[in-house]
Amino acid sequence: MKTTDEQERKIATRLYDLDKQVYETTGSSLGRVFPSSPSFALQKIIDSLKINREHFLKNEMILISNMIATIRDEEKAAPLREELKEVEQDILSYNPEIILPHSIDSSDAMASRRFSSDNHLVICISRQYGTGGHTIGYQLAQRLGIAYYDKEIIHMACERMGISSNNITDLDDDNPSSSKHRRTGLGKIGKKIFSNQSDMLFFNQSNLICEMAAKESCIIMGRCADVVLKNNHIPHLSIFLSAPFRERVKYEMGISGTDHKIASDTVKKMDQNRKNYYQYYTGQQWGYAGNYDLCANTFFYGHEETIQILYNMAVLSCSKSENQ
Repeated sequence: MKTTDEQERKIATRLYDLDKQVYETTGSSLGRVFPSSPSFALQKIIDSLKINREHFLKNEMILISNMIATIRDEEKAAPLREELKEVEQDILSYNPEIILPHSIDSSDAMASRRFSSDNHLVICISRQYGTGGHTIGYQLAQRLGIAYYDKEIIHMACERMGISSNNITDLDDDNPSSSKHRRTGLGKIGKKIFSNQSDMLFFNQSNLICEMAAKESCIIMGRCADVVLKNNHIPHLSIFLSAPFRERVKYEMGISGTDHKIASDTVKKMDQNRKNYYQYYTGQQWGYAGNYDLCANTFFYGHEETIQILYNMAVLSCSKSENQ
């Protein structure tokens, strides 16, 4: 009888190979369900099986099934459909014993095997307003020697849509004191205000984010990039920066020259706007620690130390792929 590890590896390998065959047969431009390098993809499949096999069956395998359904040549589709059915039965019979470790073993850390030599280093940074996230992200990109994307994404998305970005409210802007934000009405961004244009802008931004991640190593600020890349199975690091409210108010007072009341209102409204936007387009909770690889208090560490922590994490994540 095969061990659990052997069973997991066999299922993951069959599913990865099937995905590759289906993709090559359909010639689909939508991409594969598991587009990463074999080592990363196989481990991702195994990890997903351990967490929730029913969820895996409903979400990942149905995508492969839908691609098979587009194959018009029945001689080509039939064996792929049969293989999918057999893999599905293997997954249903898979019932691993979960052994809890006494401590976290560094050899099992995801960071050390997140990226392969085929992947770019992509870091997504979300942040509360007033944490100095823009400065931290920009300086981290310089230290790593990689590209940095913030407002550029919204401008490029608008160009694709053939509209001007001048009247677009950027919820990830770190300078809400600008005239543009006063004109558009800061603090009035609620779930009901998102329009068809907002949806189109988000979809265009999402496409750009995936293209950037496929093209080069980079840091992407906000834009729900962490969820966009996760949904497209693109390896990345997700960071969330926070700080105590009172310290963020002081930070806003310092950079905007406003009094405590105005600065306090600005911080509250910007946080709420970002929260609404993130939840509306991802269905996930903005700032929830479980959604990120690392959450850091920038006031506790300070800007320089926060940058160093993120730098160390990025180097750790790439070190194994460089040695492969």
